[in-house]
Amino acid sequence: MDRHAGFMARAIEAARRGRFGAHPNPMVGAVIVKNGRVIGEGAHLRWGGPHAEINALRSCRASPAGADLYVTLEPCSTWGKTPPCTEAVIGAHIRNIYIGALDPNPANASKALPILRKAGITVKTGVLKKECEALNPAFNKFIRTGNPYVTVKIAQSLDGRIADAAGRSRWISSPQSRKETHKLRAEADAVLAGIGTVLADDPLLNVRGVKVSRQPWVVALDSSFRVPRRAQIFKNERVVIATTRKASVTAMKRFPHGAKILVLPSEKGRVSLKALLKALGKLGIGHVLVEGGGRVAGSFISEGLADRFVCFVAPMLIGGTKSKNSLVWPDAVNAARKDLGLRPRLADVTKVGPDLMLDMRF
Repeated sequence: MDRHAGFMARAIEAARRGRFGAHPNPMVGAVIVKNGRVIGEGAHLRWGGPHAEINALRSCRASPAGADLYVTLEPCSTWGKTPPCTEAVIGAHIRNIYIGALDPNPANASKALPILRKAGITVKTGVLKKECEALNPAFNKFIRTGNPYVTVKIAQSLDGRIADAAGRSRWISSPQSRKETHKLRAEADAVLAGIGTVLADDPLLNVRGVKVSRQPWVVALDSSFRVPRRAQIFKNERVVIATTRKASVTAMKRFPHGAKILVLPSEKGRVSLKALLKALGKLGIGHVLVEGGGRVAGSFISEGLADRFVCFVAPMLIGGTKSKNSLVWPDAVNAARKDLGLRPRLADVTKVGPDLMLDMRF
């Protein structure tokens, strides 16, 4: 690894500090080097907060004038919630800037480069490009398409069950796996479940045990608007109930909570998931974690709407003829395929307590 790649690798590690706070903005890391020595580094830690370049400049132990800046993503060049970082970089008299990935938004990509060069800064792009782009799959998709990145999460037994015939599911996964689930929630802008899960388990669906600057949205799929007024999801500040035109207008008008109610098109009597994702994108939700039951999870996957599938597999056998399967979709979907089953790419396997955590991408 050459020295430029080494310093960019350090910037990538710095970027990961924003894992639970930066979204829906991207994770970005920056390292400032002078005379071969790191004099400052920073990350974009929270949405609406200072960008990585600003935090790196503020952390400098020596003057950044004449120094090199390594940043994982092209600096912003326009005003948003914060001033453009190009102005700060120029004002600090940085000599060289090494950029990992360009802004994925075609309207903004490469716009910072001429601004920096005009100021006399030498610009080099593409340092550990693939690694830098891989930091932000959710942001990259959202900024390009306007639709959220979708992670489907399931906790199942070895024989692919999420509950027995009586509906018992506590606890299939270990405490360690449940902690990892809260980390997945903390990475997302919204946590989604179906009305079946809301009625059966009455979950909070919030983040616990992980420090976050704000809790994610909670989204309930409820085509007939059956959600109980006292459901625990309403203890969250930001709640969406996604329903259809077959729901009672009177019931929706009399609903006492401040939840946002989305009346969406239906497909075969259920909320259209494509319409839902489009609506959530308009709310600024860039990453959805799906924690519904087998039918909800199976619908996102079988309809080709899932980007990532995280499956916790516990060393447990449930068996039974009426136990609940982890993924359910119509047999007609399989019959229409030439090949057997779907084969997501296995990105990682981790042992979490006694369980296995399989991280797969579509």
